[in-house]
Amino acid sequence: MVKEWQGWALVVCYVGLLIPTRFSRFMAAAEMKGQSSPLTLVMGLGLIVVIPLLFVMAARGRRWALPLLAIATFGPYLPFPGLWGPIAGPLAAAVPLSLAGPLGWSLFAAVIVGDALLQPSAIASSAVIDVNMGLTLFALVRLAVLLSQTHAANRQLAELEVMHERLRAADNLRNVLGARLTHILRLSRQATATAGTLAEIARISRKATAQARTVADARREPVPVRRLDLPDELTVLARWFIAAMALCVSVIVLSNVADMGDADRGDWAVTLLAAPLAVALQLYHGAPRASAPQAWRWTLPSHILLMGAATFHVGHGTLTPLLSMAVANTLLWLPARWSVPIVVAGAVGIGQSLRLYPEVAGYQLYQTTSALVVAIGVFAFNRLPAAAAHLRGLRRQLARTAVVAERLRVARDVHDLLGFTLSGITLKAELAQRVADHDPDQAARLLQEIGPLALRALTDVGSITAERAKLALHAEIESARELLASAGVEARVHTAGVEEAPVLAWVLREAVTNVVRHSAARLCTITLEVRADEVRLRVTNDGVAPAVPGTGRGLANLAARVEAVGGTLTAGAQGDGTFTLAASAPG
Repeated sequence: MVKEWQGWALVVCYVGLLIPTRFSRFMAAAEMKGQSSPLTLVMGLGLIVVIPLLFVMAARGRRWALPLLAIATFGPYLPFPGLWGPIAGPLAAAVPLSLAGPLGWSLFAAVIVGDALLQPSAIASSAVIDVNMGLTLFALVRLAVLLSQTHAANRQLAELEVMHERLRAADNLRNVLGARLTHILRLSRQATATAGTLAEIARISRKATAQARTVADARREPVPVRRLDLPDELTVLARWFIAAMALCVSVIVLSNVADMGDADRGDWAVTLLAAPLAVALQLYHGAPRASAPQAWRWTLPSHILLMGAATFHVGHGTLTPLLSMAVANTLLWLPARWSVPIVVAGAVGIGQSLRLYPEVAGYQLYQTTSALVVAIGVFAFNRLPAAAAHLRGLRRQLARTAVVAERLRVARDVHDLLGFTLSGITLKAELAQRVADHDPDQAARLLQEIGPLALRALTDVGSITAERAKLALHAEIESARELLASAGVEARVHTAGVEEAPVLAWVLREAVTNVVRHSAARLCTITLEVRADEVRLRVTNDGVAPAVPGTGRGLANLAARVEAVGGTLTAGAQGDGTFTLAASAPG
């Protein structure tokens, strides 16, 4: 899956390549005018390095960088007349990124015009170069921002669906269990423990236990996921800008041929034919699309060969931007192990063999880095929208995964929390039924003990649908003593000064519930101790019983809880007829 940072990585690569691209042009101009002293070149390089850095700051929302970027863009025209520029593209892109609306785009145009007027000998070509650079940078940053927003929307949808699932579970638990627990609470407050009252409590508690399992099994139901659609601005934006990029490159080529001075009719005929053909083929190969063009295996090589032939025919490197765009398309439809070497070799070849001014060495680097800059633009405009579309496709899957995870959490908490409490209610009601005839006082005491358990169950229903149900270890130890005593099991507890270990509180609750439900124990020993940075719990009972179908879920839940915090859990029958559950967790 495409990462959020990859959009910004393309922006950084593009502005990083602007440094050698613009410096090589500066160096070539200095050589031509005989001003290539070391001091001039060092000063020029330093100023050119500053511009991409300030642009990145401005693009990331640092408005203080905008005026500094304007100074770095236009200030060097004073010490370097005739050498500086065209280099206003980063400033032009930063303005609409910082100032939204018509004002930003009006200033974009003003920056382009201002930079062009400062180069009277090449007004048209300078303006087109700045427009191409500015629009490409603007689009790259917008694509990176929108990609980040798509990631954020994925997270938002997952959180929204978890919240809805939590509310759904809360409603189900209240509807299914709330009324029954309230009824049990009302019956427990009767003064006399009649057989009918106790039977009714036991019946309601067993029914509530069965219905709690039904709620827990809701994780198997289909997962409805609401739509959270974003406008497909990425694809629309990329299509417009790949078209603008192709048109700008064509205008640059026409300007290059006009600047040659000695272009004949054949050169113009080839150029006027190649430019619109290049735009059409670029929109066929390089515009964002869901799948590869049907005939790309034939049309892409033809695209490269035609532009290469046109470039070779006209000469002087005037048509190299068209060839660079054609070669860049290999990044889109060939595997990276082939396309990346092709693009790099093509860029180097263009720089070495198609130099605009053979006598000026600086244009070798300029041609090479320009080809790489074009490749990044073509790749970004095609692949970032595709990446965002892929993310949008994953959005519903991610939301479903989040809902299923929440359902599993609710199911686990329903089993672990309510299973313990409802088992206690059922046990006390059944015990009270057995002793009601010959020991009404004990039956009345057991009836009174049911009330707090019902209240606790009602509280547990609310905590299950909170962010995370929590248990206190010391409270669970006391609850374990009480439940074991109600079941006629002797409890021996050794805590060794351990105060809190939240995950072990869950383990203790489930272990004691299993002792009451599934064993014929007379003695249960609970041991808590600290060793190094670890807290250990050991629960042993002497009432090993045959395995009961369906009792494995509780231990599986516990293992998941303990492993999630880096602990371990083991459970099984021992050779001496006892059953031991042992768990450890970081202290």
